[in-house]
Amino acid sequence: MQKALRYAVLAGIFAIPFIPFVVANQLFFPFITGKNFAFRIIVEVVFGLWLILTLQDPSARPKKSGLWFALLLFVASLGISTFIGENPQKSFWSNFERMEGWITLLHFGAYFTVLVSMLKDEKNWKWLWNVSIFVSVLVGLYGVSQLAGIFTINQGGARVDATFGNATYLAVYMLFHVFMTLYALVKWRPTRWVQVGYGFAIVLQVLMIFYAATRGTTLGLLGGLLLAGLIFALFGKGHRTVRRGGIALIVGVLVIAAGFYAIKDTAFVQNDYTLRRFADIDLQAGQTRFTIWNMALKGASERPIFGWGQENFNYIFNKDYKGSMYGQEPWFDRAHNQFLDWVVAGGSVGLILYLALYAFALWYLWRGDSFDVSERAILTGVLAGYAFHNLFVFDNLMSSVLFLMMLAFITVRHTREKSEIALPTLSGGALSAASGVIVVALVATVYFVNVPGIVRAAGIVSAISPHDGGLQTNFDIFKKVIQGGGLGQQEAYEQLIQFATQIRRQDLQQLSTPELRDEVATYTKDNFIEEINRHPEDARLRVFYGSFLRQIGDLADAKVQLNKALELSPEKQSIMFELGLIATLENDGTNAVMWFKKAYELAPSYDQARMLYVSILIRVGDTATADQLLLERFGTVTPPNDVLLQAYYDLKIFDRAVAVAQARITEDPTDPNRYTQLAAVYVEAGNRAQAIVVLQQAGEALPSFKTQADQFIQQIQSGQI
Repeated sequence: MQKALRYAVLAGIFAIPFIPFVVANQLFFPFITGKNFAFRIIVEVVFGLWLILTLQDPSARPKKSGLWFALLLFVASLGISTFIGENPQKSFWSNFERMEGWITLLHFGAYFTVLVSMLKDEKNWKWLWNVSIFVSVLVGLYGVSQLAGIFTINQGGARVDATFGNATYLAVYMLFHVFMTLYALVKWRPTRWVQVGYGFAIVLQVLMIFYAATRGTTLGLLGGLLLAGLIFALFGKGHRTVRRGGIALIVGVLVIAAGFYAIKDTAFVQNDYTLRRFADIDLQAGQTRFTIWNMALKGASERPIFGWGQENFNYIFNKDYKGSMYGQEPWFDRAHNQFLDWVVAGGSVGLILYLALYAFALWYLWRGDSFDVSERAILTGVLAGYAFHNLFVFDNLMSSVLFLMMLAFITVRHTREKSEIALPTLSGGALSAASGVIVVALVATVYFVNVPGIVRAAGIVSAISPHDGGLQTNFDIFKKVIQGGGLGQQEAYEQLIQFATQIRRQDLQQLSTPELRDEVATYTKDNFIEEINRHPEDARLRVFYGSFLRQIGDLADAKVQLNKALELSPEKQSIMFELGLIATLENDGTNAVMWFKKAYELAPSYDQARMLYVSILIRVGDTATADQLLLERFGTVTPPNDVLLQAYYDLKIFDRAVAVAQARITEDPTDPNRYTQLAAVYVEAGNRAQAIVVLQQAGEALPSFKTQADQFIQQIQSGQI
């Protein structure tokens, strides 16, 4: 029985390195949810079986270590932060986009405990690292196939992401494996062919880091290698090969850095997307990061002991949002600095305990004789490289797993002379009873922690996918998906409100009936307010709801929600845009001008805010101010802008409308909609002949549009348009 349990636990441990291959396309956020559910279920099963094993086999118990206790205290402190934080439910469960939260920290604690308890000899660690290195090679080959065009890059663009769906996640995954493979190459004295294999793996891993084009990770890799080289060179006395290797590593890193700096402004570098990203590293490029970090520090000072709880950075971001950030993503949920994320989530207690993990690992590495100089160099290098990486981004599942794997390896090596924790060993009826309780708890945990989330994640995908039953089927699925709390509840509501908004679009109305649209609107209005009432300080929810209410014509309630959102995020221009649109719909020119002007003045370089302000000025008759704003920015009163085009068109300023429409065609002559816009302006202006000329030109320039252009021409000639 003990042998079977031990093999089962080890099988689970060795299954975890294969998690990068899990992509659950049937689930919402497939690259995130699939991997995390797989990790959670494996850890839950492994931990339950391990608990039963420890009742019978004292050798399966952990040994006392400061790092292990620090990790358990870190998890416990974040538990306190979760339940006294801003949004306990979200702090506990997280969401589908991140799949973190305290529930994941509990799994990390369980995973680490099993690792340090079960892998107490070098042979098992050697197998585990080699399995992980082998998987990294397969992931790297998949990345190469993306570069070759065999598979598409999931996130779009040129940055390879392999099976992670995110280039940054791939980069830090490979960062760990560069050092793991280097360790295997240096320490395990493999055969010549295995050495060649390790060398190939390192080249492939570095190549993936480069083409992932994650600057912080690349600098972390170079810095970690440089530090490792320095340790080799300084502490490798008596080991000529070690010192020479260290010096070669130092020289190699410095040559790469200096050589790239020398050519960073050349056409060769500037014409290559990946190289240009690295060449553009400077303080100005990091300005947004610095702004976000300042927000995080300010927020942390408001709750300095136990912080805000996990997943609550958005409250800080919304409150301290600056109008100058208009060009960034609108809803930051991370500080993009793992250390600051922990001080926000867990306060000073959480940050200190997180830093203690690094401190204990370095103490173990450098105290006593548990590690030789080459091990100290490589393992210190990976910790430094990972820490540097974490200064600019946040963690994900696999980077956390690899970090814990590294910490567990260091802990096991340091405590190998210590004895296991003493616990009573059960036998007979007591063992059977305890094992039965554990099995029941295991089954309940696997079900309640994972199944509802999996069902909801699959439900959301189904709710936003086409069905034979039409949009009524989608609506019926949504009504099931939003029921109950737990993981993904807010995302389910947000998808519902997007569905309710989209089916009202003119181009989609033929897919539904007025009765269905009204039913969906009423249901969404009645239910979404419940989500807001559960989280009344979340500006994002109120903006979504206020925008939806505006679009269904409930302007009074929309203003209530949007004004509250503005209290929560005073410089958010998108909220002011919504309030300005409502004032426009109410024919309240004074307030419309006030809102659009306020949004514009927060960031005059924000062209969208400028054009909305110009548009309302034109509509209220203040063309002098509007012209001044246009001329100082564009040098013309007819720049290519659809908002401006609509304003000129609505007010029948046809000469300017024609000029704007023509400029839009010049800007993008491949867009058939721009030709139809110009033709529509000519028709409204009474110049049908010129409208026909425009459509004929469009048909000649865009052969795929010719049939539709001819149809429009016939409709104009017959008087239908």
